[in-house]
Amino acid sequence: MTHAYFDKEIETASRKRIEDGQFTRLRRIVEIAYKHNPFYKKKFADHGVTPADIRSIDNITKLPYLYKKEIQEDQRANPPFGTNLTGSLEDYVRYHQTTGTTGTPVRWLDTKETWNWRGRCAAMSMCGSGITAKDIIFFPFAFGPHVAYWGIWQGAWEIGALAIAGGGWDTLQRIKSIFENKVTVVACTPTYAIRMAEVAKENGIDLRESSVRMTFHAGEPGALIPSVRNKIIESWGAKPFDYPGMTEVGNYGIHCDAQDMSIHVNEAEFIFELIDPDTGNPIKGEGTGEMVLTNLGRTSSPSIRFRTGDVVNVKRSQCACGRTFLSLEGGIIGRVDGMICLRGMNIFPSQIEAVVGKHLIMGEEFQIVAYTSKAMGELKVVCELLDDRPDDVLGTIQKDLMDSAEIRIGVERVPRGTIERSDYKSKKFVDMREQ
Repeated sequence: MTHAYFDKEIETASRKRIEDGQFTRLRRIVEIAYKHNPFYKKKFADHGVTPADIRSIDNITKLPYLYKKEIQEDQRANPPFGTNLTGSLEDYVRYHQTTGTTGTPVRWLDTKETWNWRGRCAAMSMCGSGITAKDIIFFPFAFGPHVAYWGIWQGAWEIGALAIAGGGWDTLQRIKSIFENKVTVVACTPTYAIRMAEVAKENGIDLRESSVRMTFHAGEPGALIPSVRNKIIESWGAKPFDYPGMTEVGNYGIHCDAQDMSIHVNEAEFIFELIDPDTGNPIKGEGTGEMVLTNLGRTSSPSIRFRTGDVVNVKRSQCACGRTFLSLEGGIIGRVDGMICLRGMNIFPSQIEAVVGKHLIMGEEFQIVAYTSKAMGELKVVCELLDDRPDDVLGTIQKDLMDSAEIRIGVERVPRGTIERSDYKSKKFVDMREQ
């Protein structure tokens, strides 16, 4: 099998060359931030660090971590954009913000230079999944201020692929456009890919008869969750790929065409660290911990040692695609702040999703609910089943959850239409516990 690259030379470079390049660019971004960025001037001064302290790539640990709450607090104190700006506001040309699912939305600006950098990162990710200039890419929803699909849109420009915007239409109109324009790649959340499949089925349309060969996903996990992945493959007859990224750092990952259940960290553009989420101490080699990222191409508003809060499992074995970048097995396993502590057990919602999802079929939906009963924390899963589906599956789900999580989790059936559908991403976990 021939594998595609955006820049094969750097994507297959030796470890020494990768780290030499990282060190050179780290020194540059630290020097620029130290001299010209008010946020980092203060942050470095508070921690007693200067660019002179960074003499090797290992010295990155001398730099302080960056936390999302710091950015939120800075923007509240210095509205609207905060002080993490390198240069005049007149230099900035793009505005985006986080979805606000973990607190106050964070605003982020880009200059022409750093927006082009985002586009190149996206192109590297897209090429890794096998997207080429021959593809026709359909974007079946309005992006709003969230950066992910704007980045993919820019990546399509970098690659030279034809991009079609489908915002403003209803789902059926979008499906018809996919057929009419012989679309080969659909870029949307996994939630919406499944929603489109439901609408297609309701209207007697078989998406497997379209020209779509790939679905490309951002905004939420899905392409690396077996139950979700299998639903998309079954309904679309297309292969799903993940586009890993964060507003605060950029598109850091590559889901290559040699892997179904792992992604690469783009180490040409990011420095990756693995740490113990409780102590902040580094974890060397392979293992599971919290991902920390430093982007190397966005000097306009850097993210240096950003604690992502994402739990990952690192593998450093050579991939069949030929890339020498490290891999994250299973992508994002869960969130440090999303872990549920229940009766002494630590559970990630993604762990529950993996169990429940494999039992539900197209047109069915579920939600995980944490609540308080008799002063005790409890969990339940509410499921919307098709009208003709018997309740027997609920008992099967509950048994499998007990085997996986080792605690009792309730499973209930709710009427059709109870769980809200979305054109963007679904809300799988609802926390109703008393504070």
